[in-house]
This record gives sequence, C-alpha cells and structure tokens, in this order.
Amino acid sequence: MENQKLNNMQFCKDCGNPYSRSAIACPKCGCPASDTSYLYVNTSTPLKSRVTYILLGLFLGNLGIHNFYAGYTGKAAAQLLITCLIGWFVVPLFAVGIWVLIEICTVQTDFQGRPFV
Repeated sequence: MENQKLNNMQFCKDCGNPYSRSAIACPKCGCPASDTSYLYVNTSTPLKSRVTYILLGLFLGNLGIHNFYAGYTGKAAAQLLITCLIGWFVVPLFAVGIWVLIEICTVQTDFQGRPFV
C-alpha cells in the first residue's frame, strides 16, 4: 500500500514538495509539473500592443524604449548603452538603427512568449 502511494507521487523541481502525479502544478509553490506539456505563462501582466511596439521602435528605437515596453530589458539596456556611450560615432547609431528595424519587423511576442495584440 505504501509503495503504491509513493509511486503516485512526484517531487517539485523547485521546492522539493511531494505531490500527486495527476497534478499539473505544485500546490505549495505553483511550479508547473515537469511531465506536463503545457506552457506556463504569467497572465498577471496585460498583453502588449504590436502597434505601440512598432511606433516606439520607429521614434525611440535607438534608446531601446520599444524593448523596455515588451519586457526585453537586456536588449533594451544594450541599445540604450550603445546609443548613450558611443552614439556620438555615426557607425554605432547606424548599427542600432538597423537592429531596431529588424526587430520591429520580426519580433511577434513579448518577453513571456505571448503574442502582441
């Protein structure tokens, strides 16, 4: 009986809490079960607008504002630093401008993987 009960249990990869294999997430910390095939997405943040992303990219793209808006803080910080620190050279500004144009044409999701509205 005890063996059967243990076979029906799994342990959370984050907190180590034992819980049933039929659960989709750990009841203690909310971590998704490792053997499930769904995508865990935080729905507490509102969806982002693609039009806003594109307009921010066109007008404030060299400062990385469009990436801050979408949640890509690493890329945004890189664009901001390149523009502020070595932007007085023409080549870095041109390179960041090309980078921004590629992003506004190809990026379809925010940092959580949710598509823009």
